[in-house]
Amino acid sequence: METLPMSRKEINQISVFEKLSAREIRQQEASMILNLSTRQIRKKLKLFRRLGAPSLIHSSRGKPSNNQFDPVIRQRAISLIENKYPDFAPTFASEKLEENHSLIINRETLRLSMIASGLWTPGNRTVKHREWRERKGCFGEMVQLDGSDHDWFEDRAPRCTLLGFIDDATSRINHLEFADETTIGVMGATKRYIEKQGIPHEFYVDRGKVFKVNIHNEEEDKVTQYRRAVEELGGKITYARSPQAKGRVERLFGTLQDRLVKELRLRGILTIEEANKFIEGEYLPRHNEKFAVEPKSKTDLHKEALGYNLDEIFCLKETRVLTSDFTLRYKNKWYQLEEKQKTLLFPKNEITVNTHLNGTVHLSIRNTNLCCHEIDKPIKLEKTQPIKQALERKPWKPPVDHPWRTGNIFKKAELSTLLKAELSTLV
Repeated sequence: METLPMSRKEINQISVFEKLSAREIRQQEASMILNLSTRQIRKKLKLFRRLGAPSLIHSSRGKPSNNQFDPVIRQRAISLIENKYPDFAPTFASEKLEENHSLIINRETLRLSMIASGLWTPGNRTVKHREWRERKGCFGEMVQLDGSDHDWFEDRAPRCTLLGFIDDATSRINHLEFADETTIGVMGATKRYIEKQGIPHEFYVDRGKVFKVNIHNEEEDKVTQYRRAVEELGGKITYARSPQAKGRVERLFGTLQDRLVKELRLRGILTIEEANKFIEGEYLPRHNEKFAVEPKSKTDLHKEALGYNLDEIFCLKETRVLTSDFTLRYKNKWYQLEEKQKTLLFPKNEITVNTHLNGTVHLSIRNTNLCCHEIDKPIKLEKTQPIKQALERKPWKPPVDHPWRTGNIFKKAELSTLLKAELSTLV
């Protein structure tokens, strides 16, 4: 026999209906006590007199819901997820079922079915106190920039880095591309972002070596090549002191590592070039349509890059001293400056060496490009002294007429004559 539990509310109704059955109270009084209508009281009393206390249990308890989702459709959805989307999250899986298989199923219904089938494990939610920061008010007022090193192609291609530019006011991805997280790579991505959107008011970045000089820079007077380029454009760089401070771009990469990886897998994309084309042409419009929000203000704070030569700004700039023969050395290469120039040159001048994003090198001074060409200059070899062989040295003997010897002979002769003279006097 099946046993069904009774709720506290149903247990409290037993004493009331027992009094009704014994005619100790009236139906109107019972309806006031139980907050039910007299019609409901008469119906429940009739069942109570025939079945007793179990009649007070709700008749739907222990039975499947009449409004439950169609089990056939649910089983088909679970089967598709097992075969094609085994590592998809419930929300993303429900979107793909609707998009690719015309199966419309609520994400929460699918989540519960996936948990029951062992396809999804719910995570433990831990609450941490964070101080909330209000979004910026205008589009382009702050752009959060960061890179994520991840196995984006799932062993179909080498591990690489994805650079993301997300607007703080709208959560809109302004630019997204696969590139190296080096000075040259980040400069190239920023240049393409500015050509597409304009110059934002502020970049919000971490304290990585591309963005900030962290060693021997207590006064923060040293700046990186990237910060120098942004400030030449009139932009501003702000540094985050923790990953949580730039949580918008951190959460973006969490979403991309789930969704973008699977989109690349479904389309069989194998190269970075194909991935960048897919991101720009297909993925970004759909992502922004789904996740972007409206800003408080309609003002766009991006500035047009009119009057700026982005190729001259987004490059590596270093200084070298001009020698007396109008040559200079840079990275083990020698450059000869030509005689005719647009400006005056003197030895000991500091020449700026510009290494552009495509690898070409140009020289300039006082914002004026110089005419030069690469030369082969011989490297001076250090002089080496000949090695003298060690000769066997024999002990030196002075000659017979050497003062050492002659002096001793004379002294001996003088002494002998003196001794003879003294002996003759004594006799």
